[in-house]
Amino acid sequence: MSAELLNRYKNKRVSVVVLGDFGRSPRMQYHALSLSKNDFQVDVIAYKGAEPLQQISNDDHIHLHYMKEVPKFLEVFPKLVQYVLKTVWQAFTLFCVLLSVAKVDGILLQNPPSIPTLPICWLISCIRSCYLFVDFHNYGFTILSLKAKKGSLLVKIAKWCEMYFGRKCDKSICVTKAMKDDLSQNWNVRASVFYDCAPDIFHPIPLKEKHQFFDMMSKDVKKFRANSNASEVGKTTRFTKEIDNKYELLTDRPALVVSSTSWTEDEDFSILLSELEDYEQASKTKVGLPNLLVVITGKGPLKSYYEKQIEKMNFNHVEIITLWLKLEDYPTLLACADLGVSLHSSSSGLDLPMKVVDMFGCCLPVAAVSFNCIDELVKNGVNGTIFKTSQELSEQLQLMFDGFPTKRTALSTFHENLRNTSALKWEENWNHTVLPLLRELHAKRALHQNC
Repeated sequence: MSAELLNRYKNKRVSVVVLGDFGRSPRMQYHALSLSKNDFQVDVIAYKGAEPLQQISNDDHIHLHYMKEVPKFLEVFPKLVQYVLKTVWQAFTLFCVLLSVAKVDGILLQNPPSIPTLPICWLISCIRSCYLFVDFHNYGFTILSLKAKKGSLLVKIAKWCEMYFGRKCDKSICVTKAMKDDLSQNWNVRASVFYDCAPDIFHPIPLKEKHQFFDMMSKDVKKFRANSNASEVGKTTRFTKEIDNKYELLTDRPALVVSSTSWTEDEDFSILLSELEDYEQASKTKVGLPNLLVVITGKGPLKSYYEKQIEKMNFNHVEIITLWLKLEDYPTLLACADLGVSLHSSSSGLDLPMKVVDMFGCCLPVAAVSFNCIDELVKNGVNGTIFKTSQELSEQLQLMFDGFPTKRTALSTFHENLRNTSALKWEENWNHTVLPLLRELHAKRALHQNC
């Protein structure tokens, strides 16, 4: 593979396909930015929803092509008919948009969703003589099985389709070693492991920036405001204070716990709510436990359901708020928090929650629900804890926050371990793992065109 050949095919065009809200697909946004930084022209094909990162909006190499949403009138049909009509609509619109963009050299596809994206993208790759590169985040058929019966005909068809067209990709990456082994043994697909890594925007911040963030948030969110009896109004938040341009954390501040969610079936938030009920009861009798402010971020189908559950809770020592933050503010919230909680359990048991990666990028310890391969990311007792039940989570939080914020606990150790660990960043990992695969595909395509 000569340098001349690589340079000739350096400035090429790739379509990044997400059959979902691109603004809520951080991994695919980072792919697009990395492609652009390596002189690729990028056509993003997705649904319009949340605003993507400002870097993407300002990038002349990245072109956004939004598909038409599924018509609302389809909702009048029975569920099965809805599913079929929705799939046909998505297949047609995706096919048309992929054909309408400038001639591309390759397609980088997020999987899942698998239907109709995998078969349509494979078909387009044949028509346009371009390569198909699949990023396996999870399996589509296992997500479908959360709503349909596991052994149903629909799930079987979805699994066959995903496996059949998954084998036809030219290159693939996946998020865990466990998924790599499963793809190899059961799908006959060779994939490279590309762990989620926090981009540079996720990093620890100094106390001054924390104070500024809390001050900004307090303008719209009452829970971040200083107590009414605070002597220095305007310079004091609920967590910090500024005196003569010097910043301090308040010793009577609540512990700030953050959880991010897409409010879907693979995250059982009843575990966290049940734990908080236990913590509330323990706080009434146990000396040394601080009050908790629990911030839950994200949007999704089950959000309103859980918000109704939260409204019914009458707590004195625990406060819960749900927020939707700009992408630029979310990393700052993580850097200000004391503990992150992940309830992602994985429909396949083979993927890892990117939210935990982002939390670790900010040196934020995590309490994560246990599933098959979570220990590839969370090291129990080193950078966080792993729990199976709400009772275990309650016991862990009481141990970590006993005497907070003055007493040294396991939480302090987790913070130190994360600070002393040199975490691999996104760009470094992408250039090491993904870029060589893309170069290989472009070189093969160049040789094929020259034959």
